[in-house]
Amino acid sequence: MSTITLQVLHIRLKPLILALAFIDTTAAIAADNSPNTSSNVEEIVVVGQSMGSLRLNAANGAGSRLGLSALNTPASVDLVTRTEILTKGDYNSIDSITRTAGISTTSNNGNGGMEVSSRGFTGHNTTINTYDGVRLYIVAGTVTFPADSWTLDRIEVLRGAGSVINGMGALATTINYVPRKAVIGAKSFDAMAAVGSFGMSRIATGGNVAINDQLAGRLDVAVTDKDGYVDNGDDRRKVAAASLLWQPTNDFSMRFSVDFANLDPSTYFGTPHINGQTNDSLRQQNYNFADATIHYKDLWSRVHTEWRISDNVTFRNDTFAIKDRREWQNLEEYYDAGRGKLDRMSYLGIVHDQKQVGSRGDFLITGNLGDLDNRFTIGAEINEAELDYFNNFNTGGFDVLQTTPVFGAPPLYRPASAFTQLDYSTEASQYGFFFDDMLRLNDQLSLVLGGRYDAFDFDRVNHPQITGRRGAQFDAAFDKFTWRAGLVYEVSDNFSVYAQTSTAADPVTSPISINLANADYKLSEGRQYEVGMKQQFMNGKGEYTLAYFDIKKENMVTRVPGTTINAQIGQQSSDGIEATFRFNPLEQLSIDFNAAFINSEYDKYYAGAVSLAGNTPAAVPETTANLWVNYAPIRKLQMGAGVRFVDDRYTSDTNTATLPAYTVLDASLSWLLDDTTTVTMRARNLTDEQDYVQSEYVTDQWVYAEPRAFEMSVRYSF
Repeated sequence: MSTITLQVLHIRLKPLILALAFIDTTAAIAADNSPNTSSNVEEIVVVGQSMGSLRLNAANGAGSRLGLSALNTPASVDLVTRTEILTKGDYNSIDSITRTAGISTTSNNGNGGMEVSSRGFTGHNTTINTYDGVRLYIVAGTVTFPADSWTLDRIEVLRGAGSVINGMGALATTINYVPRKAVIGAKSFDAMAAVGSFGMSRIATGGNVAINDQLAGRLDVAVTDKDGYVDNGDDRRKVAAASLLWQPTNDFSMRFSVDFANLDPSTYFGTPHINGQTNDSLRQQNYNFADATIHYKDLWSRVHTEWRISDNVTFRNDTFAIKDRREWQNLEEYYDAGRGKLDRMSYLGIVHDQKQVGSRGDFLITGNLGDLDNRFTIGAEINEAELDYFNNFNTGGFDVLQTTPVFGAPPLYRPASAFTQLDYSTEASQYGFFFDDMLRLNDQLSLVLGGRYDAFDFDRVNHPQITGRRGAQFDAAFDKFTWRAGLVYEVSDNFSVYAQTSTAADPVTSPISINLANADYKLSEGRQYEVGMKQQFMNGKGEYTLAYFDIKKENMVTRVPGTTINAQIGQQSSDGIEATFRFNPLEQLSIDFNAAFINSEYDKYYAGAVSLAGNTPAAVPETTANLWVNYAPIRKLQMGAGVRFVDDRYTSDTNTATLPAYTVLDASLSWLLDDTTTVTMRARNLTDEQDYVQSEYVTDQWVYAEPRAFEMSVRYSF
């Protein structure tokens, strides 16, 4: 990072650092009186309505397998609670996760609608999504599950390198979506209905039932329909999650879980520029086929076993089977042809038919190493994945081009001649071994170590095509050991500082859809340094975290200058500061704020013969910030408001154009009718931010987020 950049960053961060320093001083005075509570999230509740939550004492599975709280983890970890999701009205998972520090959306229909940018890196090859700790190996940069938040209990976030937890592909962020689960002895019911702008309707219900003293079951279901804010932009989502818990003794339990999602997202692929400029009158135009379709179907089945063999040894296992089918049949690219005309082209018909089975088991061992307290896990994981990839690339899909008027264009329909057929099939196998350890060196200092070895084997069969392409087969293999080492120093029971270094490995492309051109590439390698502090203050009324990170990624694929050859000579670096602040100064008031300031650039990278060294990677914002405030002026009334800010982002690595910065205001008003029923009025994008652009799909084709929308909902729970 250059001296000038450091000076600019210092100027921008000075007010934040001074504020946190003031909080730290205040907290230190009260530290001795601040209780070290249990490892649960601490909710502040006013007449049944949650006002805010503190979570530094809560265990976070994204950060380690040791059951450590955020205070004891030498990394930047975060937690989004279910109450928080419901309060903010974030029905889609991507909406919840992008309210956390430093994470912004880069989503569109091409990447499954769940892609993010974090710590200066973008894409599913550097961010791992897991569901209840289970990882699906992705195809062609696409993640589609879990899209709906109703079935979730919480979302766990590890910012920074996480390959020691889930293997290759976790340089920037790990996001673990944790579903609601059956609980022995509990009886609960939760239901909601909502209607809103753009023909939105939503019905959701869920509950837990105690079958007997050894069995419990849970079922959650949600159905959402929306006509959409663009023409022919219908969005239909159905999700369900069921679990059955069997616990014959206090030392043994098995949980059977099945999760299902059936989604028909909007077929909107963006709005083209006309005469090189955005045009507000085009915001509701959808230039896709009239019979375009996008369909995702996901089925996840899992068995979780936990056996406490002794007071010091626990065995845990997750065995799972996943089946995904995704289909796109769309005319995806639109370009200004001049004189009021538009070129509509690139009919892409694609189908992913994917299956994956796997198992992961580990032992958690607690006790002493000599005279020192120690927590240790050791385990292994194996996965087998199969993919059939269908497309129309060889039947004329790319050749489809229609020139139509910008306004009043007749509907276009998919040509039958560009049919979808099986292109290739792959089989992939993965196995890995891992360990994680926390050794308490004294009453205040802990050493946290972790390591993981992964091996990946891949076979691909290219099927014959009508173009005359013959069938072919090739294979690939790669392996890597990654590690993490960190120190945590507990200044007091509620104040810790940490330092860590870690490594990670990213595949150069999606690991189960490798093509011949990148079959011989090795993994890109990354290393991270991070320091930070975390503290609860004012007798548990508030908490904050502050982290500085420095990441370098090597062996990136780029063009060799002056040639047509690609080689792994690229390098990217990123550093920055992330801060979170949660404060409940009054029983009626809660404040939740976070911000991130990132400097990401290519150290060595090329576009043709042109060096892009010093350029910022596409879709990476320098600054992001989120604020949410809840206030209950009277006993049964709660008001909430939130602001999201995302800085401008370059549309390409050449840094010649940008997507605009945006600031989005959301608000809610909730009235508690009785102890079980709440009515909520909600406004999204209240100021109707015109620059609310999620991503650029192709050059000068912007994917806009939803304009101002209103909603009313009723929720019943006991």
